[in-house]
Amino acid sequence: MKDVLLEVNQLSVTFEEESHPTLNELSFSIKKGDSILLLGPSGSGKSTLTYCLNGLYPKELDGEMGGTISFSGKPLDQYASGQLNLEVGTVFQDPETQFCMLTVEDEVAFGLENKKMAPERMDAEIERVLSLVGLEHRRKDTIHTLSGGQKQKLALAAVLALSPSMLILDEPTANLDPAASKELAETICQLKKQQNLTLLIIEHNIDYWLPIIDRTIVLDRNGSLFFDGEMTEAINQYDAELEQRGIWLPEVTRFAKDAKLAKPWPITADQLPNGLTLHAAKQAANHFGKIMLQINHGSFKSKDKLLLDIPSLAIHQGEFIAITGKNGSGKTLLSQMMTGLRKSSSGKIEFLGKQLKRWKQEELYQQIGYVFQNPEHQFLSDSVLDEIAFGQPASTAKTEKLIDEIQLAEHADKHPFLLSQGQKRRLSVATMLVHEPQLLVLDEPTFGQDSTTTAMLMQQVTAQHQRGCTIVMITHDMELVDRYASRVLLVNEGKIVLDDTPEAIWKTADLSEYGLSLPLKEAYQQRELKVSLHA
Repeated sequence: MKDVLLEVNQLSVTFEEESHPTLNELSFSIKKGDSILLLGPSGSGKSTLTYCLNGLYPKELDGEMGGTISFSGKPLDQYASGQLNLEVGTVFQDPETQFCMLTVEDEVAFGLENKKMAPERMDAEIERVLSLVGLEHRRKDTIHTLSGGQKQKLALAAVLALSPSMLILDEPTANLDPAASKELAETICQLKKQQNLTLLIIEHNIDYWLPIIDRTIVLDRNGSLFFDGEMTEAINQYDAELEQRGIWLPEVTRFAKDAKLAKPWPITADQLPNGLTLHAAKQAANHFGKIMLQINHGSFKSKDKLLLDIPSLAIHQGEFIAITGKNGSGKTLLSQMMTGLRKSSSGKIEFLGKQLKRWKQEELYQQIGYVFQNPEHQFLSDSVLDEIAFGQPASTAKTEKLIDEIQLAEHADKHPFLLSQGQKRRLSVATMLVHEPQLLVLDEPTFGQDSTTTAMLMQQVTAQHQRGCTIVMITHDMELVDRYASRVLLVNEGKIVLDDTPEAIWKTADLSEYGLSLPLKEAYQQRELKVSLHA
């Protein structure tokens, strides 16, 4: 029988600015070697729980914490400063919050120095952990040059270097492409076998973790415990309740429910029967108008290294474009160059028939809305309501309606930085929607969102599209691409290698070459076609 490693008893957390607890009398235990998936709606307290388990709270908590937490039979408040963090390694939802150094190798070395590793051993250990996450080739680079997904990998490498006995991963695949997500899950699986790691994984996209998970804990919206048991039991007995709470079901389960199969629900693709038919709802395409944005011979260089090479690109009014590709391929850089947030090194970029460099900045960004991958990069005000109302009267009916639709009305007076990551993302999207721009660019708009808020966000974006707004969405989520996009730009190594409709790309491209995967519906249909051809 496994020994209890961590025990939580009647844990409650209430922040100073809140009238009700974020975590509410939460009790559970984790045994050595457990692999636990922690699920819950956005804002249910999952990240807050992380800060409690690794000892950041109550030390850094502006509020009150009740109940007890013990690790290896010892209350957390009895651990010396820094001692617990060698045992409980945490990769936060926003990896930038845990970086201390300037370069990749120095970030890993920082933890090794605190662990008092002998200098002559450090070089090999840095190489080892960077190789585990595929960053050995970026060892000498500065952290700010990494993509969002690469920063996520670096944060993991820095934690793995400490050889913790328990690893907490908060939304580890949020910024990763499908291939990198699968690779990360496989890496964690191998590490678990090698080191008998105890895992607590907080994730909305659960499919990658199904092979490794032996238990699931689900939090309710009020931060209380809803379920603690096996994933198959949760899926088959509480599927309706999970969906009502905004919990993502496995993609295969959702596929089976749409196909009106009977229980028990499948949770992996190999459990799907042959011969299913499913027609996913596709958003109606707008009539495309004249060219809105055009790039001719555009490029972007950094230290004489060519990072983007775009000979020609035209975007028409009314299009819904998805930009996709593996981590570090240049997707965000392309979107920022086309909107003037990054100045191109060469070429000509025109927006509404006028070169970007000739636009006055304040006039340009009345026409273009840009939602950053990191929401905090765009917040300007001291409250949620003021952030949405920035640049217009705070009492407008539009502002009041929007804050209610994005489920942040009860947080109207809260500082944006005090929201959960999922709530920050919803706020960042809303700040752009309220101005009704002609061009709206969204960098991973749905990461960190539960199923309910993802549907709500995409409904808001679709409404903008239907009024004539041109949408450019950066995403790794091929289900979103399949349902919403009229056109796909696939970026690889700084070049647009494919530019076509989703339907054409599904049928002609080997997406695995670009770190991507087919949407499940298409993958199933192609599997069925192969079966019929060999029947």
